[in-house]
Amino acid sequence: MNENTKQSVQLRINKLKSLPALPEVSVKILEAINDPQISIEKLADILSLSPGLVARLLGLANSAYFGQSRQINDLRAAIVQVLGLQLVKSLTVGIVLNVQLDTSRCKNFDTKSFWMHSLMTAVAAQKLVGTCGWDALPTSTVYTSGLLLDIGVLVVAYLFPDELDRILAAGAGGYFQVGKNISHELDQSHYHIGYILLKRWQLPAVYQSVLQHFDDIELSGAEAELISFLKASRLICGLILDEGDVDADRLVQVAEQVMLPLEHLSTVFYELVANKENVQKLAEVMGR
Repeated sequence: MNENTKQSVQLRINKLKSLPALPEVSVKILEAINDPQISIEKLADILSLSPGLVARLLGLANSAYFGQSRQINDLRAAIVQVLGLQLVKSLTVGIVLNVQLDTSRCKNFDTKSFWMHSLMTAVAAQKLVGTCGWDALPTSTVYTSGLLLDIGVLVVAYLFPDELDRILAAGAGGYFQVGKNISHELDQSHYHIGYILLKRWQLPAVYQSVLQHFDDIELSGAEAELISFLKASRLICGLILDEGDVDADRLVQVAEQVMLPLEHLSTVFYELVANKENVQKLAEVMGR
């Protein structure tokens, strides 16, 4: 990257730092979902300020992923009977951010594919910590961390549509390679770009920290352990969505790479393979 290009990229990164504030309704919604004491009734009332958000949440509740035998038409019923309070909070974060970032100028960007990877990573992370008996952080925090892990790619599609178009047009290596190519093209990782966004819009510190320190090998404590699970989850997601047929030797290789017991990784891998089509239905609703 020449000096002029670097300056151009940095100018646009600076634009991200001065993004306009979230709309008032979005601010109220994010404040509500970050309130650990909020009741289902109060949350439903605040979410109802955004009809588009309610429509997506009802679409998720009625998707094949949850296998409902009858149509759910009421947000409170969707929360109580199907989604649960914590999952609604996690999905709402993703939907609110998605709505604010218009990716339509990036012609090769597939929003549904993006959410498929993000949802699979979130589900994998949640299942991994459960299977491994890790409880240093709530599973809802783990899930949301996985869901937001690649939010920087959405930002790149919004701020750098031409650059990401070129990267996606090359079409090699799945999402891992896309991330590497973004770093090469922009001289910034998409994790750092995502961190700037979450900091600007004041999302909880734990989600900011995951993105800020994702490549920090010297990090320790619960956050470092969470990042390790997220890295393992991304690998599992890549096996399923980017590599296609995976044999037992490949699972052994990945288990050794992420330093997790093979039986735990295999359990999560095969559960996700069995659930892939249902997660796809969720992604279709998230990506509308």
